Amino acid sequence: MSEQENSNVVQASYAAWNAHDLETYSQLRTEDFLREQPGAPAPLNRAQGRLFAQAYQTAFLDAHIEVTLLIAQGNYVVAHTTATGTHTGPLRTPDGSAIPATGKQMVMKASETHELQGGKIVRSWSFADLASLLGQLGVMPPM
Repeated sequence: MSEQENSNVVQASYAAWNAHDLETYSQLRTEDFLREQPGAPAPLNRAQGRLFAQAYQTAFLDAHIEVTLLIAQGNYVVAHTTATGTHTGPLRTPDGSAIPATGKQMVMKASETHELQGGKIVRSWSFADLASLLGQLGVMPPM
């Protein structure tokens, strides 16, 4: 696939995420998809990635991800993003506990690298500023 086609797949993934359309979000990933996510003890497979997205959207019902920069090279697409939302539901942590809703607004920067094969995302690496997020929610001292 061309770099433009790969970029379109990644943009469609973020659009599906913003629409809370986790079926389309999942379908844009291969069956053997893996995601490396800060806070996760091991890479997430496709089903676990969908559950992670669902848990995040439950914690931030108005969550939105804006892509601020998109760079494609070969089978890789890098996206710089800014996520916003209001913490209105429990935020699940990697150990299975939850941070109760705080009602606070958050803005979180991230960079994600996506590898594509055959028009689908096969691997993603997320580098999200979780320390800043936890500080904004008041569960960690501000950085």
